[in-house]
Amino acid sequence: MIRKIARLAIAIVGLLTIGAGWYVVSARQGWRTPDDAKLRARYALPTGRFATIDGQSIHYVDEGQGPAIVLVHGSFASLRMWDGWADALRGRYRLIRFDRPPMGLSGAEPQGRYDAAREAELIGALTERLGVHRFVLAATSSGGESAAAYAAAHPDKVRGVIFANIAAGPLAFRPTAYPLAFRLALWADPYLGGWHMPAFWNGVLTANYADPAKVTSALVREWTDLNNRAQFYLRRPRPPGYVSFARTPADLAAIRAPALLLWSDTDPEVPLAIDGRNALRLLGSTDKRLTVIRYCGHMMPLECGPASVAAARVFLDRVTHDVR
Repeated sequence: MIRKIARLAIAIVGLLTIGAGWYVVSARQGWRTPDDAKLRARYALPTGRFATIDGQSIHYVDEGQGPAIVLVHGSFASLRMWDGWADALRGRYRLIRFDRPPMGLSGAEPQGRYDAAREAELIGALTERLGVHRFVLAATSSGGESAAAYAAAHPDKVRGVIFANIAAGPLAFRPTAYPLAFRLALWADPYLGGWHMPAFWNGVLTANYADPAKVTSALVREWTDLNNRAQFYLRRPRPPGYVSFARTPADLAAIRAPALLLWSDTDPEVPLAIDGRNALRLLGSTDKRLTVIRYCGHMMPLECGPASVAAARVFLDRVTHDVR
């Protein structure tokens, strides 16, 4: 009996080892990510379009009529992050949103450049192609870096800015006690060759939501599929001494357009008391306001679409001179 149990245990361990080995190999080879045709069928919106700009494929949506609003999403997200805002605003505004390369369904940048300066160039190139010469620029999270850079450099193009939970400067590391499943995913991550398992993306999302119960399995699948597209994309190494968001304080100070800051009250990445107040202080605009969105985490447009877009609409109606 003992020998049978031992043989069974050995067999189970062997099967688990083979399964784990296959999982690692298939992840490292990129076999676990659907091809682009399947991903476009699964995640491209009916109004989604593709254009080649400066050698890279850009996925974007241009919908609605009225004053133009350009929406810039945050890290690891896609233009779908703004779905809630689009539903509320497309009947009154022209909304332009795009997948920041290499995120969403956009392609790789040919030189592997993924920095604020390159992305600010893309904002300019896309709006020029679409014939949009003046617009309100709205950005959340890391999208604020390139949006602030563009607004500072092109005051003639930007009639107003909305910044939601952006990094107002270099971020301070704040240790967090993650759930066991996320800690295990982080432990396994270096062995997967740049592919990230669903538990990893579930951990990223739930850590940034005020109410983790709002993170659905469909959202986790979307983030897993879309973010793993870039597993083998070329990325130019950061120059020595590079610090993320180091340029943003100077860019914020150079902005003169009317500005609305939207900040979540429970943002773990860029806390209201530190980053929100600092962003308000740094902004060079004389017409500026900070509005707090209650019971909301870092990913504001995803988690708190209705509350945040309601606050944004009041600002948009005013700065576009179309109040009613």
